[in-house]
Amino acid sequence: MQQFRLLTFVVVLGLATCAFAHREPNGMEISTKSPQAHKFFEQGMSKMEMLHIQDGLDNFRKAVAADPQFALGHIILSFFAQDPTEQVTEREKALATRQFAGPEEKLVIDWLGNSSQAQWIPAIQAMNEALQSYPRDKHLAWLAGWWLALNQNQSPRAIPLFERVIQIDPNFADAWNEVAYCYAKAGNFEKAFADMKRYTELVPHEANPQDSFAEISRMAGRFDDAITHYRASLKIDPSFHESQLGLGDTYALMGDEPRARAEYAIAIGEGTEVQKVVWGLQSAATYLRGSDLVGADKAFRALAAEAHQKDFGNYEAEAYRSMALYQKDNAAAMALLDKAEAILHEHHNVPKALLDEELAMVWRTRTERALAAGDSKLMTSTLKHLDEVAAATPDEMIQAAYHGAAGEVMVSEQKYAEAISHLEEDETNPLSMRSLIDAYQKSGQKENAQRLARKLAEFNFPTIEQALVVPQFRAAYKTSREARAGLANGRL
Repeated sequence: MQQFRLLTFVVVLGLATCAFAHREPNGMEISTKSPQAHKFFEQGMSKMEMLHIQDGLDNFRKAVAADPQFALGHIILSFFAQDPTEQVTEREKALATRQFAGPEEKLVIDWLGNSSQAQWIPAIQAMNEALQSYPRDKHLAWLAGWWLALNQNQSPRAIPLFERVIQIDPNFADAWNEVAYCYAKAGNFEKAFADMKRYTELVPHEANPQDSFAEISRMAGRFDDAITHYRASLKIDPSFHESQLGLGDTYALMGDEPRARAEYAIAIGEGTEVQKVVWGLQSAATYLRGSDLVGADKAFRALAAEAHQKDFGNYEAEAYRSMALYQKDNAAAMALLDKAEAILHEHHNVPKALLDEELAMVWRTRTERALAAGDSKLMTSTLKHLDEVAAATPDEMIQAAYHGAAGEVMVSEQKYAEAISHLEEDETNPLSMRSLIDAYQKSGQKENAQRLARKLAEFNFPTIEQALVVPQFRAAYKTSREARAGLANGRL
């Protein structure tokens, strides 16, 4: 698994009026006046490294309880917390106690705190300053790579940072894990599996390497291998619920939707309040893959109600937006999008960055639905909103939403060169990939069209967009490929 991990930092303890520095040349400075906070923080980092998420979070909570002025402890808890309310609460505590942090810690707090509030320019400036000021800090480089790869979907930019970590410390296990995912997302599975093999060698008795091997196997379309590795992970640690989730993801992508829902149900039954909703969204998408739109509506509405009860505004809106993607009736889809947007404009104790990103996705979907319905006025006004927001932020999720929507519009207007320039900025979304293939074909770029068609047919990420696009595209692609092979062999 690739999310929610961090390696142990070296800590600076301030006891009474004295400060005792315990800093390695390649370690990160952390300030706390409490030996207990130090101990719990170290344990939390160790747990997070192997994706024992709840144990890690529990230790972070104990750390900041032992030292309420432990600013970096608060921001790291905010960073890893899954509950949006806890993310906001701990971020505010980190900012309130920032004065007690050291110089490097303040940069990390400014970086993560600002990004949570969608203050992207100061966030990126703080990250860059930290990386320039502490170039040999392996933990800082790892954290920056993680943030770029997962928070900003910029795996190519993350690879040099993870490789810097490995150069500094070849035994930094999770850096091998993270860089393997980056290579897998780029389609370089030979390199990904080689790096994953090294990760497994470093921590052979942990569940997470087997889970990661499974996930990359699934990304490569090796579903049987994925199931074998997920079960190996659960054999090592039956409480490693992310591997149980992975079984659901794999069966869903294989097309065995009833089995997928059964596996998801086991994971959801063991999950936290946030996981129940997030994993439930993945389970609900199985109905779409199975062409059961009534079942999909029922599942997504139930999740929206659950998210509303827990004040997870971003996930409540996501449930309604997901429904809007597949509605046959355009008016019904627009009503769902209006409901999603209204929710996002309400007050929620959720990081602003998450609300803004979901709003951008709502606007993208509205642009596409308006385009399909021939409502040029709504299409133009919504795309203008997206353009204005994207122009004001470097948030990659918002940028991708704008470029995807703009590219769809350009394709409809037969402006293929412009469409390509937009859609290539969102080449990991099946909706954009499908339109980009069309733009390549109609502009005479047959090799690019064929390359991307293979990539889309092999797209194995369990997203709602994958459920909407890939199963049908994969079937058509297989039929077309078989027809071409038959023609070449003189059978047709």
